[in-house]
Amino acid sequence: MVDRYMKQERTVIIAVVPANVDMHNTEILQAAQEADPNGTRTIAVVTKMDLVDTGAELAVHELLLNNKKKMRLGYHAVKCRNQRELSKGMSIEKGLANEIAFFGQHEYWSRLPTHLWGVAKLAERLVAILQDNIRRSLPKVIAEINSRMAETQKSLSSLGTPLETPGAQRQQFGKWADQYLRLVEAAMDGRYELLPTSSSRSLQQDGVVGKINARLRAVLRVEEASFQEAINETKDRITEAGSEKTQEEVAVGDFVQIEIDGVWQSGRVKEIKGTDIWCEGFIQWKSKCYWRYDERAILKQFIRENRGDELAIFTSYQVFCNLFRQCVDKWGPPTNKLLSSYQSQTKLVSDFVSDEIHASSRVVQFIRSTAADVLDRVVATASQEIETLLTAEDRPYTQDERLFQDLDQQRLQALQEQVKAGVPVDSDGKVLLTEVMKTLQAATLSTEDREVLEMQVALHAYLDVAVPRFVDAIPMRLNDLVLRKFVVEMTNELNGLTDDKLARLMQDPEHKIAERQQLKEELACLASARKEIELVC
Repeated sequence: MVDRYMKQERTVIIAVVPANVDMHNTEILQAAQEADPNGTRTIAVVTKMDLVDTGAELAVHELLLNNKKKMRLGYHAVKCRNQRELSKGMSIEKGLANEIAFFGQHEYWSRLPTHLWGVAKLAERLVAILQDNIRRSLPKVIAEINSRMAETQKSLSSLGTPLETPGAQRQQFGKWADQYLRLVEAAMDGRYELLPTSSSRSLQQDGVVGKINARLRAVLRVEEASFQEAINETKDRITEAGSEKTQEEVAVGDFVQIEIDGVWQSGRVKEIKGTDIWCEGFIQWKSKCYWRYDERAILKQFIRENRGDELAIFTSYQVFCNLFRQCVDKWGPPTNKLLSSYQSQTKLVSDFVSDEIHASSRVVQFIRSTAADVLDRVVATASQEIETLLTAEDRPYTQDERLFQDLDQQRLQALQEQVKAGVPVDSDGKVLLTEVMKTLQAATLSTEDREVLEMQVALHAYLDVAVPRFVDAIPMRLNDLVLRKFVVEMTNELNGLTDDKLARLMQDPEHKIAERQQLKEELACLASARKEIELVC
């Protein structure tokens, strides 16, 4: 501990050594020299001057004159009260008087300059040494004060400027609100260069660690592609609804197609033997190689159950509408899923942006809760609009001429497939006209099969028009109903705060107020101390 104090540059070392020992080898002087190599703050005080051996006075006298074992600040001699005098209760004043008499009357010590002996003179020398040491230390002290003031000012600045007037509060809140809205719009518009560099980071919520991607438009594009794929799948399921059963699972009553002379004819299973079947109206049993499930059986059943009063030679518009409504019913879940993605992704980006504006925790929490409420409102409105759009799609309608072109193309394609399947091709890749005519005659469909084929072709042609229209319309509407509406509503909410609500929102917590006051007082104290020191320098 002694060494620690001795090494401090502001410590004055008083090396006390008795006069009746070999002072050249005393540990205290060696330790003082190690702690203060320049000797600018070390003075040796020689005690027990009355105990110097006879004949050794000259050596001590020369030492006190700093002629031997030189020290920068030299030596000083004192004679303190001895133990006997202390025991008798000698006062300090009496002791000082005895000290003056001792040095003034001694044969050798009376020759010493008066400033080198006596407690009173020692006090004067120590004051002078201390003052010199302080003067040397003052620049470092000022530097330390400046460093402390800088740290204190930094801590004070980190607490933010106290917003005491409504104008100051609204100005600061307005800056945060503008920055928040600007970053949200940048994420929506794909202007990612405006986003913070940490626009993709990990998030822990409810114990689950996930990844936030603040590039909202890019994320929604992926969701919209999944939505489009899901809607297209509903089209395929409606127009190509066949049996998923294997031939080993065939049962009485199943609708099948039987191959007779290269032509597939429709029938209904009456008896089964393993995978062999017998159908009503056909003479022979057919093995699994000569029969297949009727891929239009479900559609046939639907038409039979929903046909009205029209002739079978006409495609029933009501049946067509009912079939299409079944398809539209399947559009609901993917559409609602996309709407939910718009809400959740927008909320994630909003929360991310609210952290990036570096507002107070109370303001961040307010923005988050307000954004959640606004999103709930706009999504509820958007959900009603989506239901209206889905209801409108229940009524088939289009002026797109591609419908008729697609209808003719699909009819031609169906006929071409029948011809290709039934017409033999020679080695040169040629066919006979007679074979083509024969195939066309054999391809004559039953009334039910023709009706089903026409219905399937018409439905597929209309879906080719309706599906692209729908998968474009929904994201466009959600962009307006959710994203743009969210920005407008948030702007109104953030700019429409009353002074009272804003004051409560911008008010600092008690601990922050106390911390700011403490830092201000500390800063003022340091500034005052620096001013006083500079006056001395």
